[in-house]
Amino acid sequence: MKVHHSRTGEVVVAICDEDLLGRSLKTLTGVSVEVSRAFYGGVLIREEELQNYLKQGTIINLLGEYIVDYALNHGMIVEKAVMKIDGVPHVQIYV
Repeated sequence: MKVHHSRTGEVVVAICDEDLLGRSLKTLTGVSVEVSRAFYGGVLIREEELQNYLKQGTIINLLGEYIVDYALNHGMIVEKAVMKIDGVPHVQIYV
């Protein structure tokens, strides 16, 4: 999990499942998407800490089975908002 602060005042909270860090995923069009430590890698957090970080974001970027399921189960998103990149669930939330 990593929090980014933009010059425009946006707070981007980027969270991915730990096992995805450093992987390269391919879109349906063949574009490679890097799950970079620079964007997602910051702090390893426990589930009970998630809400504290998610509340900070004006833009929330979630990647992976575990974190997207968490968002679905907590009513943060609906299933049709989830896209898959190389079979991995991904969603962006704009608050």
